[in-house]
Amino acid sequence: MFCRKCKCGANIFVRIFHTLLCVGVPTSLLFKDTILRRALVEMDNIFYGIGYIFVLLLSLTMYYTACFIDPGFIPLKQKKATINNNSDDDEDDENCTMLECQNTDKHSDQQYKYRRCDFCEIQQPMRAKHCEDCKRCVRKYDHHCPWLEACVGERNHKYFLLFLLTTTTLVFWTLYITWKGITHDDKWSDWLNSNFIFFFDILILFFGGFVVLGLLFFHSYLMIKGMTTWEAASRERITYLKYLDDEYNPFDEGLCKNMYYFLCGCQVRDWETIYSKKANVKDAGVV
Repeated sequence: MFCRKCKCGANIFVRIFHTLLCVGVPTSLLFKDTILRRALVEMDNIFYGIGYIFVLLLSLTMYYTACFIDPGFIPLKQKKATINNNSDDDEDDENCTMLECQNTDKHSDQQYKYRRCDFCEIQQPMRAKHCEDCKRCVRKYDHHCPWLEACVGERNHKYFLLFLLTTTTLVFWTLYITWKGITHDDKWSDWLNSNFIFFFDILILFFGGFVVLGLLFFHSYLMIKGMTTWEAASRERITYLKYLDDEYNPFDEGLCKNMYYFLCGCQVRDWETIYSKKANVKDAGVV
């Protein structure tokens, strides 16, 4: 019970802190002579101000959507899959389903095992992984994001990418407004007094912005290639990937299909079937 309260407290703290940061920096610009102040307060360019507010709200919407939507948790009461391979009753309780490889390389006699989660006591679908932070197995697990305090998986990965995209736009737009608001003074003390808020905002925007930009590029690459962070980082330890060629991704369906299913797909996908076709493996009787 104590751990759950701590977890809930961390969730609230991180999300409130993110919201205050996103709202606080633009708000500070309203108290100085900036483009944003002239647009929103002095009504010089109301459409500019509305556009900025729209991006800000869209960024927060994508953030909270990624936080609260089900990332793809696997029901805990899911029945274990069994294998009908003419074996005795004891083998029906195998920890994992087996996929036999048909490749003719040196790994052709290997079998790809599906993992069984000992924590959730369920048979994990392909690409699923147990998250130690959430205490649940997640479909097409990507990573557990400390900034969301939530898992990123098959159902919310696109919202996480859209959060990165809108936040990157917001950060660099705000950085431009802040930079344009800096005034020039002959004395260092006068300059610091006039621009202290701008200087503080730029530090936040610069370091935060390039982290978000780096994540945006990385997750855009994952979308294009049909990969996940977990698969990219731990390929040699993942049963269904480690016996394949290092550069081969059985889930890559091409640029257009990868992007379409990533951004527009609403249902979880049957990765076992896709893997069987792309990795050239025999029907394993996956249920």
